[in-house]
Amino acid sequence: MTSKRFGLGSGRLITEPIHDAGMAILARTPGIEVIHGKGLSPAEMATAVARSNAIATRTYALTGELLSRANDLQTVAKHGVGCDSIDVAYCTSRGIPVTITASANKVSVAEHTMMMMLALAKDIVGYDRAVRSDNWAARYSLSAFELRNRTLLIIGFGRIGKEVATRARAFGMHVVLFDIAMDEAMAKSLGCEITTDMMAALAEADVVTLHVPRNELSAGMMGSKQFAAMKPGAVFLNCARGGLVDEAALAEALKSGHVSRAGLDVFDDEPLPASSPFRALPNVLLSPHSAASTQESGRQMAIDTVENILAVFAGKVDPANVFNPDYVKQR
Repeated sequence: MTSKRFGLGSGRLITEPIHDAGMAILARTPGIEVIHGKGLSPAEMATAVARSNAIATRTYALTGELLSRANDLQTVAKHGVGCDSIDVAYCTSRGIPVTITASANKVSVAEHTMMMMLALAKDIVGYDRAVRSDNWAARYSLSAFELRNRTLLIIGFGRIGKEVATRARAFGMHVVLFDIAMDEAMAKSLGCEITTDMMAALAEADVVTLHVPRNELSAGMMGSKQFAAMKPGAVFLNCARGGLVDEAALAEALKSGHVSRAGLDVFDDEPLPASSPFRALPNVLLSPHSAASTQESGRQMAIDTVENILAVFAGKVDPANVFNPDYVKQR
């Protein structure tokens, strides 16, 4: 995408630390002053934002009120893909592109999803506890099952959903896809089935995994009605975004055994509150929003974050890396 060419500004704010590989690119780029946000008080952060032409952020809350202090702001660069912590609508209203590292972490998240799927299918946590408590008879419980010939419903066939589908097919799973914008050619090439009826597909799936962004259409998309529709004893996974799932409804489905096991990497509130029912449920596998966090993805996200900013400064940014579609339409 080509638009107005920007000059390098006086400040680029990094709200949280990023990999040295990204910092190295900045170090060899003349005309940029890097402002580190780590450890700054809210007042100090507001001052830093006001001086910034570009902001690189991971999870720091960038409200419209805070961003309004930056009169010369040219871009907000997300270190990752989820922009829940950024007032994207405000950025769009000012013609500011919000960029994402579109493909940097897709393999990491897909592998994490498969790890959770395998760990739950093989009851690895239960077996680990059994060994530690000298319950060797647990080997006869037959609590594990094979993924081969099982039906996997992937809700969201984007970058990560496609990676999950590729790996699931390698395990011999029957993969069913649901998405409002389906890549039919890719689905066909992988040997996957396409469905337009999510509720019917939930009733047939042995494993259900979410890979959609959180927006006005997807927020709360998995609630009591959807969990009740799932096949009894099915497994549920969410390595996508918090806010997609009615957590109370999922907890009840897990307590009753209707959903036999779940793997969760993201939550409504993070860190996970002490009052969360998931903490006490033995049939839930939890991770701290870490699916995208690997050595490889951390390095690549840092590089892509910086390169996205430099692309905006140069007046050329790849539309695939821009989160706010209305900005793309404007250009």
